[in-house]
Amino acid sequence: MTARPTLSERLRYRAAVAYDLWNWQRVLSTLRCAERPPAQRTVLFCNLLTMLSTAKVESLMAGVLRLKGFHPVILLERPQWAIEKIFRAAAADAEFIYLDSWTDRARMEAAGESADAILARSASFEDLMRLEIDGYRIGRNVQSLVLRQLRVGRLDNNDPRHHVAVKATLTRSLAAKEFVENLMKERAPDVAIFIERGYTPAGEIFDGCLLHGVDAVQWCSAPQSDCLIYRRYRRNTRGEHPLALSDATWRGLMAIPWTEENDRAVVERIAANYASGSWYNRQQLQEGKAIVERARVRDLLELDPLKKTAIVFCHILYDATFFYGESLFEDYQHWLVETVRAAIGNPRLNWIVKVHPVNVWRSRMDGAKMVQLEAEALREAHGKLPSHVKLMGADTPINTFSLFDVADYGLTVRGTIGMELPCFGIPVVTAGTGRYSGRGFTVDPATRREYIELLGRLHELPRLDADAVRRARRHYYGALSLRPIPMRSFVLDYYPPARFGLPQHQDVYLKRRADESLLDTEDLGRFAHWIASTQEPELLARSIEPAMQAAALS
Repeated sequence: MTARPTLSERLRYRAAVAYDLWNWQRVLSTLRCAERPPAQRTVLFCNLLTMLSTAKVESLMAGVLRLKGFHPVILLERPQWAIEKIFRAAAADAEFIYLDSWTDRARMEAAGESADAILARSASFEDLMRLEIDGYRIGRNVQSLVLRQLRVGRLDNNDPRHHVAVKATLTRSLAAKEFVENLMKERAPDVAIFIERGYTPAGEIFDGCLLHGVDAVQWCSAPQSDCLIYRRYRRNTRGEHPLALSDATWRGLMAIPWTEENDRAVVERIAANYASGSWYNRQQLQEGKAIVERARVRDLLELDPLKKTAIVFCHILYDATFFYGESLFEDYQHWLVETVRAAIGNPRLNWIVKVHPVNVWRSRMDGAKMVQLEAEALREAHGKLPSHVKLMGADTPINTFSLFDVADYGLTVRGTIGMELPCFGIPVVTAGTGRYSGRGFTVDPATRREYIELLGRLHELPRLDADAVRRARRHYYGALSLRPIPMRSFVLDYYPPARFGLPQHQDVYLKRRADESLLDTEDLGRFAHWIASTQEPELLARSIEPAMQAAALS
């Protein structure tokens, strides 16, 4: 764990934050003082899990939506002077409400008693995960947060520490459910905006909004560090990944002309993303990693050249475990253990188990020692792996793109690799629904038994045909060229220069004057129009057909 800051460091930090807030108020003064129409609709910003930088992005959203006649209401865990100043810099009449003002001692005690009763009825943590109450996905939200907090791959029914964490989080979840139900009765917003919407208590606020017909929108970082993703949800789509394509967009992509030039551009873009390290660069996934030729990879991993190679692309076991879709296994760890069990039983293939590289970045952000839970789980379940199963650690010096020339098959639950490898004709077998399942370019077993049986004869599976490859490339273009919205009027900088001798932290900078003209911009202006005047499920960077006619794939 990182050392606790000294008094001098804490004072210096507060002084730096105070200066930063003064400067933010200064640069937004014109937007704050702009003439605004009467507020006739309400937009709720759920800021229960937030940072100063993400609050700045949302304050810009609040400012432009205020120009569209929305009254901003910001939900915080408790009063936070810095976050409140950030929002009021853009929208002076922004209103703040606090979760802990509702969850007083009496309510928390009542929620705790209900949590005890629920746990007494639950045979196991796996049973609890499926818990829904009045449409609220309590079990998913609770277990997602507990895994994240404890940094474990799955919960142990025999571990008292896990029981304490689950009880506390379940209590908080039930109290949050009561809070949002009261909010919907007293003053339901017209729109609710989230950056985090899967962990308790934000997950309960998200569920409550959807259950009561509120227009719920999530924004998040795109794979490209200079873009953001925006997605509107309904109750029947709440389990979808923010990068997923709506059915309407997918139909549009399948209907437009597609050329060899488009094919080539997609393949070149995937290669360039890995070579430059720009793919999820904020998480530094390929930092210090080199693209290695096929023969060298085979030598380093001691692969049998006479066999095909299957690669298991691990998920980080404790991050967003239950957010999206439905899975064939209880959690990512169970999937990994059973997949490798099947791999051990099929020596007719080389198998590579690739630990997710984000383990390195996540551990650094958490200030924790880098522990590869995947390796520990496999060692506990299987002992020493046989020679045809190789483990590639998160800190490998090999760039992921090196494996594209080695892989004959890929395996994931719902990871990004499932939309990349098929662009090269490489079959990917999924163990759950996700952002691309059912689109015709992945192999999606319907049951756990079907999945395991397929792994036993995976070496017989042929490469993807031309139709599946082209579907994958259309999908990749839609997801990675149409969905991300470039930041034109501001930038969310993940690694700005350190200032005032303080540790580096992400920040937001304006790229133009902040006034009424923001409504005419390609990012904030189009976002405000999308929120105020449409019901489209996703905000696209450009319309499909003209973009394709211009072959704008760069």
